Amino acid sequence: MKLSFDNLKFTEVRPNHFQAIHQFGQYELSVILEGRKTRYEVAIFKDGEFVQLPGIHPDYGRDDAGSDVIPYLLPEDVTGIMTKLEFLETFSKEVDIRKKDVIV
Repeated sequence: MKLSFDNLKFTEVRPNHFQAIHQFGQYELSVILEGRKTRYEVAIFKDGEFVQLPGIHPDYGRDDAGSDVIPYLLPEDVTGIMTKLEFLETFSKEVDIRKKDVIV
């Protein structure tokens, strides 16, 4: 199923602070819009901890690691991240299936 920003369900978690959460297999995507801002921030979690993923986090692999939060995103940017997470979820499931088929 191809997901996009439009599939996210935002709830007001504090006054003028909206959040949508979506699970992609082992990863959880959190999308936030605060106050009068017009751009979104996202963070990705695994087992309740922030994670950075290659191809998603602009600072991935840098020595100083940068921020876990990716700021200043438009809805189409969030859709791009969702597409990558959806791919990772599908790929992970395929690898698990293949591991079960391997005879040792």
